[in-house]
This record gives sequence, structure tokens and C-alpha cells, in this order.
Amino acid sequence: MGRLNRAKAQAKEITALKDALRQAGLDGALIRHLPNIRYLFHFTGSTAVALLTLERFYLIVDSRYQLQAAQETRFCSLVSRSGVTNEEALVNLIKRKKLRKIGFESCYLPVFHFGFLRRELPSSVKLKPLDHLVEDLRIIKTPGEIAKIRQVVELTANVFDSMIRLVKPGISERDLAAELEHRLTQRGAEQVSFRTIVASGYRSAMPHGIASDKIVRQNELIVFDFGAMKDGYCSDMTRTLFVGRPSREVRRIYDTVLHAQTHTEEHLKPGMKAKEVDRLARSIIEKAGYGDRFGHGTGHGIGLEVHEPPFIGRRQESVLERGMVVTVEPGIYLPGIGGVRIEDVVVVTERGCQVLTPSPKEFLAV
Repeated sequence: MGRLNRAKAQAKEITALKDALRQAGLDGALIRHLPNIRYLFHFTGSTAVALLTLERFYLIVDSRYQLQAAQETRFCSLVSRSGVTNEEALVNLIKRKKLRKIGFESCYLPVFHFGFLRRELPSSVKLKPLDHLVEDLRIIKTPGEIAKIRQVVELTANVFDSMIRLVKPGISERDLAAELEHRLTQRGAEQVSFRTIVASGYRSAMPHGIASDKIVRQNELIVFDFGAMKDGYCSDMTRTLFVGRPSREVRRIYDTVLHAQTHTEEHLKPGMKAKEVDRLARSIIEKAGYGDRFGHGTGHGIGLEVHEPPFIGRRQESVLERGMVVTVEPGIYLPGIGGVRIEDVVVVTERGCQVLTPSPKEFLAV
């Protein structure tokens, strides 16, 4: 998306935010969650707070970020604080603008800071929990955002493909993770999007088995689950390999997970509830007799955060819409044998979904 088109889209988002404030009966909102601040104003610093009003949006930064914020941000007035905290600067601004009803992100405002605001603001100022104000805008990705996600997903997949030849008995999970992360950075990633999972043998039955000092052995499953961040957007992929010669049960659980994963991608479409998408994968795993070994959800949204709405699970009522970007990642985990998970990133299209992750998924023994 070009700069002009992005500016037009952002102007629409600002109008939508102001409309949401009016509908909630508010004349202001506090935004602390940095991905939301980045989405609204393009600011990439490590600390800031925003005050949205019906007339103008304000971004409060400290002296470290004055120049950076001036270069990066749009559609907001910069407030540079000096000698005061973010909360003190907010109080001063709220008083100056004579705001009376203010929403705040209850998931991201610590009780300590809420207590400070409550003490320092006049009793006439009402503070109201208001979650998902910005997230509701972020959930549908623009073509420009999808292009950025595609780029980092392809970067991640290319790095994984280059790692396969290194997987052999005698190497440690930690060394594999370190090399993988090094290659991500070499190829343009800003950082990893979460702690890298490399889990082999019995540890592969741990869905979040962060890389350890365990040595990879012959005849073991090994799960790689990792992601990168580039231009602020995240990737997330999982592939499972086998080192040696697999047993019939290993092949059976792998084939079951692959069937569940590809079946879900083939049938996922806009208008489905998230729990219906989850059911696509879960029903196949249950039918194979492994239902109690698939405990997590089938996927989640991805964008500026590696885990964001919509979440795809058994009880999730969210409806999928065109432009949402989600993961599809069923798994089976058998203590004493190991685990299998396969994960792609997909974008919901007009009639179905498009898989963005290019890496092959067929069973691979190394």
C-alpha cells in the first residue's frame, strides 16, 4: 500500500475511533498498549502513552523519543514530557482539556497507575474500562499489512528450509534454536516474535517446549515453532520432523495432524464462527482417537502481535471476515512418544483462505 493510500486508510480509522468514543458516551480514551500506539501513529519506541479525544489525538513521549516521534508519527499532536511520568503528563493534559468521561484499556493499565489517576484527577472525571477499541480496527488487515505479513512469513519459511540439513543426532535443541535465530536476523528480521520452541523426543509432547540443552537422539520427533518480526509485523510457523526411522504410530499421528490441518485450510471461509473452524480440525483428531491429546485451540490472529484476535478455539464466537490473518495449528501430544504440530499463516479471502506459509508439510524423516 502506498503512502497516500495508507494515509487515507488511517484517516478512516481515526474517524471510526471518534465514532466509537461517541457511541460509548466518552470524550476521551487512554491508550497504553504499544502495538495499538504503533498501529495508530507508526511510533516504534519502547514507551509512550496516547490520549484520544473527539477533537485531537495526543502522543506523550519522553526526551529520548522526541526526534524519533517527530519523524515517525502522523495524525497526532506530540507532547514531550520532562521531569514527570506518563501518568502525571496525562493528568495535566486531561485537566487542561477539561475531559469528564475517559475510557482506558483495562488489560494494559496496571492497578498502581489506575490508582494514581483516580487520586490525582478530579472526582468529576469518570474512568471507564474500554477494551478492544483499537484491536477492533486492527483485526481486519489492509492489503499493505497483508503484504508485510507475507514478507516476514516467507522469510521465516526460507530460514527453516535452510535449517533442515542441520537436524541430526548429537546436536542440542539450544544450538538449533540459536542458529535459526541467527539466520532470521541475517536475512532481515528485526527480532524473533516469541521464544523459539525446539522440542525433541519426549519434550516434543510439550506444546510450548522452549529450546533446552537436550541432545537430539536417533528415532525422535522434533518440533520447531518459531517466528520473526519485520517492519513491526509477525510470523509464526511450526513444522515437525523425524530423526531416524519412524514407528507406525508416529506416522499415524503425523498423518492425522496433517489431515486435520489441510482439511481446516480447505474449508475455512468468511462467515464461519471461530469455534466452527476449530471444529474442522478437532473432529478429525477426535475421530482418530486422539481428541484428549489436542488441548489447545486451532489458531489465533497474527499481525503487530504474534497472538491477537481472533482466537480460534472451542468456545470462540468471533466470526471470520475477509482480510483477517490467522494461524491454523492443530497438534497431537503423546507423553513418552512425542508430539506433532503443523502450523501455517493464512489470510481469509472472499470465498475461503489463502495459505501464506510456503514450506512443505509432508512427513520428512532426516
